[in-house]
Amino acid sequence: MGYFETIILGVVEGITEFLPISSTGHLILSQVFLGIERSEFLKSFTIIIQLGAILSVVILYWRALFIERIIWKKIIVAFLPTAAIGFVLYRLIKTYLLGSDSIVVLMLFLGGIALIVFELLRGKDKKEGGGINS
Repeated sequence: MGYFETIILGVVEGITEFLPISSTGHLILSQVFLGIERSEFLKSFTIIIQLGAILSVVILYWRALFIERIIWKKIIVAFLPTAAIGFVLYRLIKTYLLGSDSIVVLMLFLGGIALIVFELLRGKDKKEGGGINS
C-alpha cells in the first residue's frame, strides 16, 4: 500500500466517520476498489485509522464526556446490545461474514434502507437541534 492509497483511505475514513453510514464498510469497499491486497498490516491500519477518528470525537466532545455522567450511561446502554450479540455470534460472524465483499455491500444497502425507513417513520415528530446530549 502506497501513499496514494493511504491518503484515499484517510479521506474516506474522515468523511464517513461523522455521517450516519458505516465507515468500516466504506473502508473495506475502498480497499477493494483500490486493489489493495488484504493482509495483517491492512487489518491493523484499518483499526488504527479508526482510532484516530474516535480520538477526534473525544477531543471534540471532551467537556461533555468528562463532566456529564449521563453521557456515559447512554454510551454503555448503546454498547451493551452490540457487545452481547458480538460475543454470542462471534464464531458465526468470523466464519461467514468477515472477508466477504458482497456481505459488506448487502449490509450497507440494508442499513441505508433502514435509515430511510426510520426517518420516514419518525416524520414530523423529530426534534430539531440534536447534539451529544439529545
